[in-house]
Amino acid sequence: MSKKDNLLPYYIGGGLVIAISIYLFYSFMKNSKKPKSNKAIIIGDSQTPYIAKQSSKAKLLGATGGESVLWKGGQNLKWLFDAVKKYPVTEDMGYVVISIGTNGGFNTKEDIPGLISELKRVFPNAKFLAVKGSWGWGGNTNKTETQVNAYYDIFRKWGVEVLPTPIGAVEPHGDRPSYKKIGAEIDAKIK
Repeated sequence: MSKKDNLLPYYIGGGLVIAISIYLFYSFMKNSKKPKSNKAIIIGDSQTPYIAKQSSKAKLLGATGGESVLWKGGQNLKWLFDAVKKYPVTEDMGYVVISIGTNGGFNTKEDIPGLISELKRVFPNAKFLAVKGSWGWGGNTNKTETQVNAYYDIFRKWGVEVLPTPIGAVEPHGDRPSYKKIGAEIDAKIK
């Protein structure tokens, strides 16, 4: 028996250890990205209740808007950021859907990274989804879809999944066809 033959069991054992380590690592990574709960909420501005109405899985924290329920009409990202700072850490939340941006005019200088960091602190086990808002009305008559997409690209950069359907170039306060599509997209994401 040669010296090479004596080492064969060590090569096989080492290969098995490496293969098992890789398998465990990828299993952990796959499971760590999957929310531990299917509990889902929608937070943000006045468009939030219309989205919630069309989703069978994601709900409002309360029917009347305010800081304690993390949604309120006419509010911008800073308001939501400040409200989230006061909200208790909630470990059993699996999904948080964010509807914000319209009232701030899709300003890319807003502290989007700060909001996302705070949401991750308050909802440490949640997956985050964002709904692209509405433009072409009120203070956003001169906004374009390109500007809106640039705003939500920042959310994407910070780990938030941005849903494909925007509320759109429409006055959003009513049952719009886009809400049904958005509700279906949300429900498809919640496992």
